[in-house]
Amino acid sequence: MFILFFFCPSLQAVLFGAMRWSCKSCNYSSRNQRTLIVHYKLKHCHQARNCPLPCVYADCVCSFRTESSLKKHLTRDHSQARSKQVTARLNCELCNFSETCSDIQYFAHLKIHIHNKETVKCPFKDCSFQSNVYSTFRAHKSKKHHLCSFDNFRENLCQTFTQGTSNSESTDFETLSDDLTDLITDNYVEDQDLHDLLQHKVASLLLRMQTSLHVSKTTTQEIINELCSISSIVEECTPKIIESVLIKHNCAVNSAVTTAVTEIVKKANPLSFLSKGGPFGSEYKRATFFKNNFKVIEPIEYVLDASSRRKFVYIPVLKLLNRNDVLDKILATEHREADKHLSQYKTYRDSLYYKDNKLLLSEDLRIALGLYIDDFEVCNPLGTSKKKHKVCAVYWVISNLPIRYRSSVQSIYLACLCHSNDVKSYGYGAILEPLIKDLEVLEQQGLYVQKLGTTVRGTVLYVSADNLGAHSLAGFQENFNVDKFCRFCLASRQDIDILEVKEGVFPLRTVEAHKHDILELNRHQLVSLNGVKGDCVLNRLSHFHTIQGFPPDFMHDLFEGIVPRELSLCIKSLISKQYFTIDELNSIIVSFPFKCTDKTNRPKPISKYFALKKSIGGNSHENWTLLRLLPLMIGHLIPEGDKTWGIILDLKEIVELLASGHFSEETLAYLECKISDHRCLLKEVFPNFHLLPKHHFLEHYPELIRRFGPLIDFWTIRFEAKHSFFKRVVHNSHNFRNILLTLATKHQLSLAYHLDLPSLFRPDLEVGHTLVVSPDALEHSMKQAIELKYGNITLVSLATHACLYGTKYSEGMFLSVGHTSGLPDFGKLVKILVVSSKVSFIMEPYQAWYIEHLRSYELMKKQSSELVIAELHELNGYQPLYPYIRVGKLMVTPKVFLLH
Repeated sequence: MFILFFFCPSLQAVLFGAMRWSCKSCNYSSRNQRTLIVHYKLKHCHQARNCPLPCVYADCVCSFRTESSLKKHLTRDHSQARSKQVTARLNCELCNFSETCSDIQYFAHLKIHIHNKETVKCPFKDCSFQSNVYSTFRAHKSKKHHLCSFDNFRENLCQTFTQGTSNSESTDFETLSDDLTDLITDNYVEDQDLHDLLQHKVASLLLRMQTSLHVSKTTTQEIINELCSISSIVEECTPKIIESVLIKHNCAVNSAVTTAVTEIVKKANPLSFLSKGGPFGSEYKRATFFKNNFKVIEPIEYVLDASSRRKFVYIPVLKLLNRNDVLDKILATEHREADKHLSQYKTYRDSLYYKDNKLLLSEDLRIALGLYIDDFEVCNPLGTSKKKHKVCAVYWVISNLPIRYRSSVQSIYLACLCHSNDVKSYGYGAILEPLIKDLEVLEQQGLYVQKLGTTVRGTVLYVSADNLGAHSLAGFQENFNVDKFCRFCLASRQDIDILEVKEGVFPLRTVEAHKHDILELNRHQLVSLNGVKGDCVLNRLSHFHTIQGFPPDFMHDLFEGIVPRELSLCIKSLISKQYFTIDELNSIIVSFPFKCTDKTNRPKPISKYFALKKSIGGNSHENWTLLRLLPLMIGHLIPEGDKTWGIILDLKEIVELLASGHFSEETLAYLECKISDHRCLLKEVFPNFHLLPKHHFLEHYPELIRRFGPLIDFWTIRFEAKHSFFKRVVHNSHNFRNILLTLATKHQLSLAYHLDLPSLFRPDLEVGHTLVVSPDALEHSMKQAIELKYGNITLVSLATHACLYGTKYSEGMFLSVGHTSGLPDFGKLVKILVVSSKVSFIMEPYQAWYIEHLRSYELMKKQSSELVIAELHELNGYQPLYPYIRVGKLMVTPKVFLLH
């Protein structure tokens, strides 16, 4: 009876009920895995990046971009063939490798030895085979040991552990039926006909082709026509195929039955939607379907001058905010926790200007918007069409969202597009008029939110822009060589070389003083007064003012201003001291072993004419990487105490402080001191150097952080990434007729497609493979660390790679956790631990010494074998660090200031 029960799943189902697989996104469940996967793909719009396919097992956190990857995972990690879960600690004869892992991971380790030309013995019992050629080794294993498991390993190589699992929970994905009958038997299509669901799926694919993949309308129509032609050939052959199948199975051939089956097959064919009579047979039909079913918010054209046909386009902000799928994102991420530390600046809500805003500071839910304005070229800026198609764009974001969501390009919305020349001709007042009217309605009347049963008001919190764009919109002088060039104070251009901001000699601009300047400007019809040339159109809003609404952008001020200028100055001086030549420096840059994101943002060799250009060139990312890693590249060539080198090191430390998203009054005081010391040293080493206006802006940063919050929340680097979408549209469309409407329409279609997905954002946690194991099967130090953190837990999941809130973590990286004697401590990431969908990091502690001459940390493994476990919120900084071996020492250099 027991044997019959064990080998008879149907009997198990009778006695215990069939195993049901539950959807992780809704209440749906199914009796087999295949049907659940189909449910995910149909119901939850599976799309590789933002909506990966989750593992069907409830306690597994893995997710996958493709169905084939999910199949491999289920076969490899949840195989039905094992009635017991088997894990093993495997040892290597050629090194000190000893880890709990799968056989696949173990053979991947052996592959490393073979690639190093080492001879590897076959790990199975009673086998004398050995080889140093991986293809030969793999062929031997496949031919001789394809049915072997851990039990067949030599005893000195393997120690196995077993844990009982329920057979009813083991279901092999590969052996399940591929039909969709369970979609009906499980009452899957209760409210929506499967036909409509498939139709929407086809429409989503066509919309994705048109927006994300940038397939032109003409090409799309050609593809559809060809598919329809193929489909018509298949339809002609269908009756004969049905008849042959009926004859093969000894069924009576009836013309009525054949016709009925043919019609059903034809109707079920998704290609029928593409036929001339279908909803996607023409461009007009597709556009109409997209508009009606994807809630496309169409751009509106406004005429500036009918005689010269000057126009701009505007996308209604209120219409987008009124959408439930947008409001839901605000409600889902809105956190209103009381400030525990009054002297901490972690978000804009800790800033002085936010606390002065009576509308936003209300206890009720308020919508805080951030605007961005910039000009960009849609054509080659060095080509013959330079400035001909230069476009001014206004984007906006919902500042209520956490910064990790705001940084997603899909959460940056388009408000307005116009030609840059029209801004100069007609002014911001004419172009931003429809936007201002919508914002006034948002301030005064608000939006009714059905979920809350009340009206939600909001306003503009800030405007991000580079200095030229900010001064242009805010009404300040756009020439930074004029006397009153600063939008934060009344400093004179000639005084910034001799006086510092921290001395308090430069009066700060105030709302009252600015209003007075505007009145005097208009009364006497002056061109400018105190650097003010006009009023800002956004001042029409009741809860926004120019003085409090234009934060600095440290990306432009530092990475595209101060950093390339000062590096050029200092490198020229270091070369003149014969520490190295420009060719030697470039050789070091080219050969430096950049890792991970550093490799992506690796700096390019410096031009030999950099001294004449007074800049090293490069973009923001490249300059940041060069500044951060330059001490590891050439620090050993520079004698300690060199003052020119000290300028670079001080600048590196200032950048680390500003890139931090968390400030206290102590760190702000330290930042102010550091900026002042850097200025003094720069003037001492280069007495003839005239400070740039951006140097003066930098001196305002400590006070501006108090007023606005962490400046990294307002930098323009993610907004500029939005430009690439429009440049690609122009590149693929080859159409410059009414280019503004073309760009805006394509953007709104893209937005409609992404809003139709279950999420605009990537999942908070992405794991591709985990090893589920009992702590008892782990080595002693890891078991002890887990028990100390989580107590007597029975099962844990271990991963080597994971992506948490968009940041990738993997074995071998370093994280900073804790501190000793005022310096941060570090740990080498050994494993990523997942317990109840919560991630923590198992680390091997390292001793750290701060090397002042390199502004970096030298690491050395501690004698103790104890491991430490830390969660994300316990780290000094969320960004992983990549170790570099320089002059025989293990070094790490952080991106941000680690202690606050």
